[in-house]
Amino acid sequence: MTATWVCPALLATALNGAVLHLNGPTLSRRTLFRTAGAAALAGALLSHSSPAFAEPAPGLQELIDRRRLVLTGGQSAAGIPELAAQLHGMGQTTENWWSSMDKTATRMSLWNDIPLTGIGQSTAATGNMGLHFNRLYDMALGFAVPGNPYAGNRQLAADIVAGLKLLNDTAYKPGMRAAGNWWFWEIGVPRKTVDILTLMYMEVPEDLRTSLLAAVRWFAPNPNWRGRATSLAETGANRVDKSLACCMRGILDNNVDDIALGRDALSDTVRGGTNSVFTYVTSGDGFYADGSYVQHGYLPYAGTYGVVALAGIAEIIAMLGGSTWAINDPKRSVLLDAVENTYAPFVWDGRIMDTVRGRAVSRQREPDYVSGFGLISTVLLLAPGCEEPYRSRFLALAKGWLERCADQKLVGHPTQSLAKSLLSLGVLSDSSVVSAPASVYSRMFADQDRLVHHRPQWGCTVNLSSKRIGRYEWGNSENNLGWYQGDGMTFLYTRQDPSQFSADFWPTVDPYSLPGTTVNDQVRASGAGTAGTGIPRAFQAFAGGLTVDGRWGVIGMDHLNHNKTLSGRKSWFFLDEAVVCLGSAITGTGGAAVRTTIENRSFAMGSIPVVRTDSRIRNLAVGDASVTLKRSVHIDGHGGYVFLDAPGIADAPELAVVRRTGSWYDINSGADTGGSPDPVTRDYLTITHHHGTDPVGSGYAYMLLPASSHEVTFSESANPGVKVLANSAEVQMVEVGRNKLTLANFFAAGTANGYAASGPCTLAAHQTGDQLAVSVADPSRTQSSVRITLPGTQWRTLAQSVPGVGLLNSDPLVVEVQLDGHGHQKNLTLGT
Repeated sequence: MTATWVCPALLATALNGAVLHLNGPTLSRRTLFRTAGAAALAGALLSHSSPAFAEPAPGLQELIDRRRLVLTGGQSAAGIPELAAQLHGMGQTTENWWSSMDKTATRMSLWNDIPLTGIGQSTAATGNMGLHFNRLYDMALGFAVPGNPYAGNRQLAADIVAGLKLLNDTAYKPGMRAAGNWWFWEIGVPRKTVDILTLMYMEVPEDLRTSLLAAVRWFAPNPNWRGRATSLAETGANRVDKSLACCMRGILDNNVDDIALGRDALSDTVRGGTNSVFTYVTSGDGFYADGSYVQHGYLPYAGTYGVVALAGIAEIIAMLGGSTWAINDPKRSVLLDAVENTYAPFVWDGRIMDTVRGRAVSRQREPDYVSGFGLISTVLLLAPGCEEPYRSRFLALAKGWLERCADQKLVGHPTQSLAKSLLSLGVLSDSSVVSAPASVYSRMFADQDRLVHHRPQWGCTVNLSSKRIGRYEWGNSENNLGWYQGDGMTFLYTRQDPSQFSADFWPTVDPYSLPGTTVNDQVRASGAGTAGTGIPRAFQAFAGGLTVDGRWGVIGMDHLNHNKTLSGRKSWFFLDEAVVCLGSAITGTGGAAVRTTIENRSFAMGSIPVVRTDSRIRNLAVGDASVTLKRSVHIDGHGGYVFLDAPGIADAPELAVVRRTGSWYDINSGADTGGSPDPVTRDYLTITHHHGTDPVGSGYAYMLLPASSHEVTFSESANPGVKVLANSAEVQMVEVGRNKLTLANFFAAGTANGYAASGPCTLAAHQTGDQLAVSVADPSRTQSSVRITLPGTQWRTLAQSVPGVGLLNSDPLVVEVQLDGHGHQKNLTLGT
């Protein structure tokens, strides 16, 4: 980095303490000077007096300047080479929307391709209204951001103001009926409105500004509630979005009651904290004590809605910190702890894993690294004003993520704001910040049915579903083909192939052949054009698992498909160098063929790597006949697969290369997030276990060896380091001899290899010296306690335990574990 880094440091300094302190201290004179200097720099192009505009109340101008600083970055980036392309792109976007704008006196819409005909009655018109405000916001950035070609352009400003006037007169005004998707009326448009008015505060006449804010207040009068009633309380990210808009409308409208209303809604003071974003929840939306984050009632959503919530809170803090309206909630540590407990576990080198991104996986303009950059920017916005050790850890995390995302230029990426790029450049150029290394651990999140496993060269996670957690989310023509995303889809990340799920994977992958899933070939209907949204939950209770010493893990799922024509038991065992996958009791009805997709790896056209099946090298291409597999497969640059001996496995898997073409519009035709209809093509290397038509009691057993060499793959094939002890309808169990480790899922009361359980549970036993560490969880949450019988006669005593664990018998050794009803594990240690 060069020595041109004035703005990132200035931004960090300006946001330090006065802007971000959660305790809301009095502003020091020094901090005030720094904040004022940065704000003046950010607003230099906008600061001119005019008798047509009212000045804000004392103290509110500073808050407007703070918000503008966060939106624009504060100073010209024209001299920063890393941001030249982004600055150029901003100018092109402004020119595009400005030149295509209808400026005639008789216009009914600002752009002919997104007509407002039917506004107030039409769902399509509502989406188009949202796009109108989005484009005006882009133009306002072009006017307000220093260094781009249109900064300070008076005619541009006049046309933006005229556009706002048209929208306020015809499409978004008090008393109108809110047709179509409520989100546009209550969140999307209010957020864009207040930000446009912030960027152009001295350009928009007072009467128009007042009228626009009255419309915002009409459609979303109180951030605590949905709509104009008080029957549905807002939660999570939706509450935060509304709180930010409410605070800003108060600041812009000289209405201090609105500022307090928006701030207090974060803590839900009207309901005693019931839906506070600073309180751990035990059901529904919000942050859980185990690190889970749920939105829309039933889906793990930290990667999108969770980031929106965190970002919104950070921006509110940045705006109100140190002022009369500073956030002083004593439970603010819930938010700060979430950075490392909720978000960081699902970041892979700057990317947020798709397992917690919901229907956003279908958004062409929002791949995993864009969501990751949004998180990084938010963490950097939070960090400067946080007390230690949060501050140092946040900066170290962000810098490490940025540095390791080697295949994407996150800084200066066209989907990011200039201000966010400046924040990232600031931390990258700060030699005092030492990058945090990549995580190496296994973490279970029982409250969202997820386990994430990080190893030095790879990471893995699986989408489970249950009565509690949905299979996938569809709606508003987003994620149209996501039917099987929650049926055991296995996400494997390697540093050799970081862009696996962001390089046109979702529009081209066969939606019936997602890695790790067991499905039948019954045709499903696209969700395109279907009104509303939905999260289909599974029918069975068992989904979840546990971890051992933060190093190993096991999860399982009692699988019953969407129309109850296919069932099976599925387990994943996460080890040091491998993931072992077992399937049993796979049974189908209705005349449909059933298959388990072991792998469906995407590659650019014509770039399928060298594949070794057992000892034979194969150069496969599209159109080649499928290959029947015996013991192992190795994919050069990716890893290996070993097929294990286990009961119920009759047919060998097959390997094939398939070329698939699709479009982003096929999977997302949403009003404001819809993708391009242009075709995209990828080649896929597939490994499939075909169970036949209407199988009864079929199964599979294989081991993934991510990032391994072919020598390791063949060695494991000849002499697997993992032994399958059971793969039945009741029990799936493996043993890792070198680690003296046994892991198992009991889907019902049963016995295997000397172990017994009185009911459904996940079990781990790890011997170290003369002690045996045992962990137990109940992923079904159906019982208050479970009894576990352990093999051998050497274990006699209960050396360590948590409350609720009792030793019932010593020969054989039987322990009873009281469960918490939430699937969280209990740990105990047995001695001789």
